[in-house]
Amino acid sequence: MSSDWYTEYRQNKQLDQLRGEMESAAWETSSLRSRLSQLQGSFETRLERLSAAFDAYVELSDIRHEMAGFLDAAEVRRYAGQVLTALASDTALPRPVDDVPGYWLRPAVDALIALSGKGVQDGPAEAPASTEGPLAEALRVDERRTSVFLSLALATLGLRHQVRTEWLDTAFGVPAADGTITRLQRVLWITGARGGFGAEGLALVVKRLQSVAPMQADWAMRIESRGTANSVPRTRFEEVADQVEAAIRVSRIRSAVETVTGNTEALEPARDLADAEAEKPDEYSASALLRLLISEGSEPERESLARVALLRAQITGDGKAGAGTIGDPAAQVEQLLREDLQNGKEPHLAIAALRVVAPSVLPGVEKVAATASRPSPAEVVLAANSAKVTIRPDGPDALMLSQAEAAIVETVGPPAPRDLAGPGVWSAAGLVVAVGLGLVHWFWILVGLVLIGIGVNRYLLVRQENAQAKKAARDQADRLRERCTSAADSLAAYARETDERIANVAADLTEIRRRLTA
Repeated sequence: MSSDWYTEYRQNKQLDQLRGEMESAAWETSSLRSRLSQLQGSFETRLERLSAAFDAYVELSDIRHEMAGFLDAAEVRRYAGQVLTALASDTALPRPVDDVPGYWLRPAVDALIALSGKGVQDGPAEAPASTEGPLAEALRVDERRTSVFLSLALATLGLRHQVRTEWLDTAFGVPAADGTITRLQRVLWITGARGGFGAEGLALVVKRLQSVAPMQADWAMRIESRGTANSVPRTRFEEVADQVEAAIRVSRIRSAVETVTGNTEALEPARDLADAEAEKPDEYSASALLRLLISEGSEPERESLARVALLRAQITGDGKAGAGTIGDPAAQVEQLLREDLQNGKEPHLAIAALRVVAPSVLPGVEKVAATASRPSPAEVVLAANSAKVTIRPDGPDALMLSQAEAAIVETVGPPAPRDLAGPGVWSAAGLVVAVGLGLVHWFWILVGLVLIGIGVNRYLLVRQENAQAKKAARDQADRLRERCTSAADSLAAYARETDERIANVAADLTEIRRRLTA
């Protein structure tokens, strides 16, 4: 019997071990399948990328053969970059290259050299003797790109006095009706804010932005958030609460406007053109846009160059289809204005944004100032429980105050019959027991006296509570008189400060107007 039990035990143990080995093998098989699936997916993805890169490389080779006919245009682009670098670094200009008929860049570069007042080294071509010839030719071929090139190049080189308003007008164009501006318009906006186009140029940019900027009342609130208000005493009166709050707001808006416009530090556009090998500049810098403009190429090769940039992105796998174009959308004007108004790191952008929204801000501020400048009210109403008392600077209305006090005192009268019913019942019951049952036994006389004592005690408690209630009512009436007297003093003080308050609001508004219209 024991032999059979031992045999069965060994078999069960072997079965358990076998089951564990099978589960382990199944888990390893599942893990292996998962790894194989991942490797297969990775190999497929890599193969697809490699195939796409190979196709792009083949297409790029074909396009390069087509681009062989535009070598002169490519040389002009290289020359333009070298000229910009030389002008920015104040080094010798490169030797000129041959012009390409129908390409705006070479005459635009010649015009830039002439405007900069710098000569060139001796070479196969002569430096332009004047601006008008090359400039007229460049504007004839492509007026907008020439205007963009000269405006940004001169601004970047610090030659703002050479930028003509008509160039900037043509370069900026008309913003879209929905308020979306292009990358070029944003760069011109930033450059103008930094003083790259002078006062007239910035005024032109501001005017164009105002044509699509939403006229919203909350511009004043957004500006107000950057300011701090002078100490203005609060008031307990609802009738003047809006005046006090309006005075605080005007003071805070003035502080915000002074904070924004107070930074007069000159900030020139970035001049990173001096180093052609420098780290890639910010995409919204003038130098980055100049490089992008130059890289677009001439009209016949522009589409092919854009395709080359896309193919190079596919080959390198960086996921970016080139550097985009100057006409790519940047953002909504409203969004950029909100961001610039809160930009404390670049105050020039905040100042420009403030100028754009000034037509919306000033009417709102004037409305708030009108509320703050209202004269002090001749009287106010102080609510006390269910009563209302008229308060004047010379004191509360005597009749209304007396009526209010009387109403408070009269809320507590003599003890009501229902309050005296309990003591009366106890006393009557004691009297009945003492008289009626006292003849039977003297014990009932004691019981009656006890009941009468309870009744008397209850009566005294009722009288005491009534006296306390009358005293509380009298104290409440006294506190009402104190409140009314204090309120009259506060109203008188507020009235005495009316002239000073109105003068302060007027001074704040005058300063706000001066800074917003400067």
